[in-house]
Amino acid sequence: MHKSTLVEAFRALSKKDIRELRKFVRSPYFNQREDVIRLFDYLAEAMEQGEEALHRERAYAWVFPGKPYDDAWMKLVMHFLLNAIRKYFALLEVEGDETGLQLHLLRALRRRGLDKLFEKEIKNLEQQQERQPFRNVGYHYHNYQLQLERYEYDHRQRRSGRMNLQELAEELTIFYLADILRHSCTVLTARNISQEDYKLELLEEVLRYVERSPVRQSPAVAIYHQAYKALSEPEAEAYFANLRELIEQHWRQFPPEEARDIHLLAINYCIQRLNKGHRQYIQQAFELYRRGLERGVLLEEGALSKFTYNNVLMLAIAQQEWEWAESFLEKYKAHLPLRERENIYRYNLAVYYFRKPDYGRAMQLLQQANPEDVLYNLNARSMLLRIYYELGEYDALESLLDSFRTYIGRQKGLGYHKENYLNLLSFVRQMLRFAPGDRGAREKLRRKVEDTPAVAEKGWLLEKLMPAQSPR
Repeated sequence: MHKSTLVEAFRALSKKDIRELRKFVRSPYFNQREDVIRLFDYLAEAMEQGEEALHRERAYAWVFPGKPYDDAWMKLVMHFLLNAIRKYFALLEVEGDETGLQLHLLRALRRRGLDKLFEKEIKNLEQQQERQPFRNVGYHYHNYQLQLERYEYDHRQRRSGRMNLQELAEELTIFYLADILRHSCTVLTARNISQEDYKLELLEEVLRYVERSPVRQSPAVAIYHQAYKALSEPEAEAYFANLRELIEQHWRQFPPEEARDIHLLAINYCIQRLNKGHRQYIQQAFELYRRGLERGVLLEEGALSKFTYNNVLMLAIAQQEWEWAESFLEKYKAHLPLRERENIYRYNLAVYYFRKPDYGRAMQLLQQANPEDVLYNLNARSMLLRIYYELGEYDALESLLDSFRTYIGRQKGLGYHKENYLNLLSFVRQMLRFAPGDRGAREKLRRKVEDTPAVAEKGWLLEKLMPAQSPR
């Protein structure tokens, strides 16, 4: 049972979920089976006891004391409990969307002919929509549904007079345009990562319509339109400037998760430009990250991803913002994923000291850190390699070269990174074997490094192979 979908779902439950589900499965409205309640109670305790407690036979003996094990019956009870958990998850999502819940209520009142109650509830919802701060895609989607309920109600009440068809059409148009532009931005970003050729039908027509329509003034349409134009035409830098200005004006009108995505779209543009050699976008990306942190939109439920943590540090270092970078590492350490927190923190603090450079402190931190992410681990080892070389710790370097090669050999799916790092190890080992004053061997190896397209730390290797350098 420990590998079942039921146990997998149970592992995703928080302590609060367990408390609420205990009430949920005991409610006759949702569950009328005593065996489901008993299995839930058993699993709530067994999850803390290890895999032995999750054997089906052991659970069955607790749920059905004194009865011989019946695998088919056990699977049936597990199925019923899993269904209860699925309903609980769905109910949480419905209750979390207050506006959506009220729209369902309006639909129910309209269908039951409860006109006075319908009028009261729709007026309350219209006022609530106007008061809420967000003007994102979701706002226009809910407004479209609200206008649809109003139309269905008015259409049933009377056959003539003004209907809200114009308002309905406007909200539908804004919702559709903003949403297709938002997904188009996602497609552009995905194309830069993978080779998939995603297609969005009607996109060209949408772009033409937006550029001539007053709906482009809507914050949701305006931001995603400029983001799409910037990402699809990076050389036309005015689009990015417009996007930055729109973000400054309207970021508060988007819920935190969507505001985060919008900031990241602008950051992705900067990275795209940096990859083309436009170094001025280091400052732009750094400022976007800094503002996103100040606004709290880069955190997801209070957590900061390890990749954002590292990206911000690297940009701050590139800007020579040393004091800010050190303060950032300390301030946001508590927001890192708990399981990896110490390793991520030590790794990034090591990067900070390595770049200063303070090799002694960096080496100490790197020897303590063991990042789970393979690419971070490779980078940590390559930093340690450079430090040993720079400090003349050649015995330690020889040992590292051996363990580094072993580590690479054990990793699956490294792709081109494998060749890059294996070449680095090979070249460093050859550098350690130079005879004193052998300029010919040094120059020969330097040309070989230059001619090798796949090699990690290539700039550093070429620097060390300049004629004035000596490994010993």
